Amino acid sequence: MYTDKFVKIAWVFTFLGFLIALSLSYAFLPIEVGLQADSNGQPDQFINRETFFYLSLGTFVVVNIICLVFFRVLNALPASSTVFYRSILFKERIRDWFGAFTTVINTFLICIVSYLALFNNQGDYQIGQFNWIIWVGPLLFAGVLVWFVVILLSPKPISTEA
Repeated sequence: MYTDKFVKIAWVFTFLGFLIALSLSYAFLPIEVGLQADSNGQPDQFINRETFFYLSLGTFVVVNIICLVFFRVLNALPASSTVFYRSILFKERIRDWFGAFTTVINTFLICIVSYLALFNNQGDYQIGQFNWIIWVGPLLFAGVLVWFVVILLSPKPISTEA
């Protein structure tokens, strides 16, 4: 199925994209990374650059390991089990959806790291120019949830044999 291949390729791109975004962010971050801004837009809560790097990398690795384990569990469940799956097609759709969900989580983590890097490296631009980055993750998440609802509401296929 083409969706499966597309989701796997997208996951690889987001995996590599996160590593690139984190590496570039780390290279240009100041020693103290601002995480929160006051009412004037100036950072008022800080963490060390190394702490930011390892916390970001650790979060990314843990999230992807959890998703990988859950993905393997989804694959291991038999499609003939009526407890979870309705058919082989339903199993494939749920598996593809979960892969897309993992890709969306990775994209959201890329956006967070990139936005924090931009927030801490204001050059000739204003951080307000990049506020759209904040909305990328939630919009993709909403799209994946709509996809999940469509999968759940799709009618059972006439033939469940493959």
